[in-house]
Amino acid sequence: MENQETATYNPNNDQFYKQEVRLEEGIDVDNLFSGKGTTFTVKQETPLNDFNDFKKPELWDTNEISPIGIDPNAHKDGAFKGIEHLFTEKLTDDGFIIKQMLKPGSGAIIPSRAWVRIHYSIYAEGHDEPIDSTRLRSRTHDFIVGDGVNIPAVDISVNSMKKGEKARFLAECLYCYGDMGVPPRIPKKARLLLDIEVVTYYDDNKLNEYDAMPMDDRRDIPLDGVLKLAAICRQKGNETFKKNSRQAYNSYLKGYRILDSHSPSDEDEEWKLQEEKIRISLNLAQACLEQGKTFDCRRYAGEAAKYLLNENLKNPTKLAKAHYTIYKSYTKEQKLGDAKRELEIAVKHAPHDKTIREAFVKLEKAQARENELERGAMSHMGEQMGWRG
Repeated sequence: MENQETATYNPNNDQFYKQEVRLEEGIDVDNLFSGKGTTFTVKQETPLNDFNDFKKPELWDTNEISPIGIDPNAHKDGAFKGIEHLFTEKLTDDGFIIKQMLKPGSGAIIPSRAWVRIHYSIYAEGHDEPIDSTRLRSRTHDFIVGDGVNIPAVDISVNSMKKGEKARFLAECLYCYGDMGVPPRIPKKARLLLDIEVVTYYDDNKLNEYDAMPMDDRRDIPLDGVLKLAAICRQKGNETFKKNSRQAYNSYLKGYRILDSHSPSDEDEEWKLQEEKIRISLNLAQACLEQGKTFDCRRYAGEAAKYLLNENLKNPTKLAKAHYTIYKSYTKEQKLGDAKRELEIAVKHAPHDKTIREAFVKLEKAQARENELERGAMSHMGEQMGWRG
């Protein structure tokens, strides 16, 4: 019969692509279940290799290859064989990790020991669903490059990327899970296809060098170097704040202490130092608030407010933010009078800020309720005293 396709099914082969099909004629059931295998003919109306139903736009940004990274006409010869020509850059001398650029990034290439935040989807050869995906979990993967938390292929791949870059990599088992794999999820000697996007990163190396310095050498760091170190700490805190406010607090505090340890040589240096202190102190105050450290919150927000009163550094928006943060610390302690005082100052510096104005209305209602309850309690007490008399 013309235009027929045939396929051999073996029950011991668990990597065979499974799909409902119509057969031209019946099959020998005895051979099928005896382990010998059987040959059958599939009606042409149902192509064996139609992968269109498996397309996942949330995982893949281009239509160059099918969603599992396979040329639909090549999976019989090897799962990744049909797409190897797309991977034009060798990352290792042995050629066992190759790269396909999808979207260029910006800035410097990510160095070893950098802190990185990525999204990834990883496919094992012969599988049409990812064995692991941060996108399916809706959670990024944060790590330090070279720290040993990943398979080598991930670190080597990320070491070739820039911020904002998207790329795919084919990696041999030597750089993944070795000859043994992790059956049944990852087959033996499986190559992996890695789809990686760098969300952001910062270079932790300079902070590590600073930590290793003797105290006397730290004092010799010029202001420009001090400001860069503090900026790295602030960026590190910003990146981790939503996931781990405690970690963010430690990063901000480290940056604050680096700034605090520097003695400015003139007035100009002092302004620059205070300008960075304002940024990091406001963030540190927020982290303190998240940690329930209300006293420390007021300390750092108050210090930022003090600097912001200087003519050279005056910024009404940031000054309002400082007092609004202090207001929130007082509300956590149910000190509504102190909270109102700080909020009134915030309104004065940012009269049109919607968040601050709404907070002011909310606070006034809370105070009114408190006063009403207090009057009710006093009235009740008076009645009780009168009854006793």
